[in-house]
Amino acid sequence: PVLDAEIGGAVSRNPYLGFKVKGPKAGDKVVVSWLDNKGDKNSAEATIG
Repeated sequence: PVLDAEIGGAVSRNPYLGFKVKGPKAGDKVVVSWLDNKGDKNSAEATIG
């Protein structure tokens, strides 16, 4: 993983996490996946512009 975090109860309901990744070029796809504290999984995909 590029980013791994355990966020506790004192964090905002919808926290913003930012990070930089070296290597992707225009046209590459980046996928972000997450697992919440209730066991729900989701992901989002974006193409580098």
